[in-house]
Amino acid sequence: MNSTLTGAVAIYLTQVRAELSDLPPGELEDVLQDVTDHLTEVAGEFDAEPTLSDLQARLGTPRQYADELRTAAGYPARTEPVSQDYLTSGWKALRWGLIAGTVGPFFVAVSIFAWSHDETAFFGLLGLGVLFVAAFLGVRALRGNDPRIVLDTPRGAQWATAVRGWIDQIPPNVRHELVTIGQPVWWVARGMIGAGGFFALFGAASVTVVGAVAGAAVSIWIGRRTQQDRRWLWYVVPLNVVAAVAIPSFLAAAYVGASFGFLNNYNDYRGSARGYEPPTKGVVVDGTTVSNIYPFDAQGKQVAVRLYDQDGNPISMELQDCATSYGQESRDTTSNLFPQAVVVPDENGDTGPDNCKESTKAPFVPPPAPATRTASPTPTAAPTASSTPTSVKPSGTPGVTLTVQPTR
Repeated sequence: MNSTLTGAVAIYLTQVRAELSDLPPGELEDVLQDVTDHLTEVAGEFDAEPTLSDLQARLGTPRQYADELRTAAGYPARTEPVSQDYLTSGWKALRWGLIAGTVGPFFVAVSIFAWSHDETAFFGLLGLGVLFVAAFLGVRALRGNDPRIVLDTPRGAQWATAVRGWIDQIPPNVRHELVTIGQPVWWVARGMIGAGGFFALFGAASVTVVGAVAGAAVSIWIGRRTQQDRRWLWYVVPLNVVAAVAIPSFLAAAYVGASFGFLNNYNDYRGSARGYEPPTKGVVVDGTTVSNIYPFDAQGKQVAVRLYDQDGNPISMELQDCATSYGQESRDTTSNLFPQAVVVPDENGDTGPDNCKESTKAPFVPPPAPATRTASPTPTAAPTASSTPTSVKPSGTPGVTLTVQPTR
């Protein structure tokens, strides 16, 4: 049976199939192939895509059309309504499809905006697990029947009519462009974004482009496969919902700021913590805030110094002495004199305001200073002793001569 029929024609064909479901399987497929060809010809006679009302006005209800086929082919008239098991299979398949297309994407969306990597992994795997398990159960519920049997159920027919009404609001030329151009573009986009985003999220930036191209190829293959086997819709439709949720969520998260959700997890993989803001005061060394500085001279003796930066600005830190901790007077709470006094416990381990003690002594023993190599003095030639006095006449003093007696 041709599975490329769409819209009201596909719904009408499914309903006719339900009316002929009591025929032997081999004969049923032969009859439905003829029906498919006939419906294609009838649909081509309309200026626009026909609706269910148009087809019923032309061919009668699906039950009437099926009865005419039985008479023409010599099959007995159907004496019982459509099998309840047949309708039950359609309803079960539809129900599992709804779970796969709603509950699964919901948990995936929760994982996108989770605050930690563990939550993202948990809700993401939970959502994908629900999606694929529900889709698998939906396909099994079909029991080998055509996937369009879901449209034979009252709820399925109702929703199909509603959706068809919305689609009919789109101009025919726009619908044609969406199918012929928009569908392949969507296949490529969902594959590239899905695969590329996966590799980028988990830190494999070097293979992001390759993964995106491979994802596009796989997505196109799945799209073509779905056109040939409609059972794939139970997997593809929920994944399309996930893509439709993830892409706007990613853009919204990027607009608000990369400090939450999976963008934060991406930053975590790159070594930055969620919500981290560098301090605006004080000194930071290797990401750790320095609270005090204990200077020592070359001999290992603790000294007091004042620190300034390259522009002459004082390097100040918050005071931690008794006056700052327990004092009542307003005072400058920062200083650039180091080491700064800090509150220390007394012999009883008490640091309360009544007997507050403070100290500037380093709470550690400094390691020995590294040995420094000193340049050896350059040897100079020893003066040569002379027994002969040397006369020197100072410049600018006429007639005066100084005699320098050499030392032995």
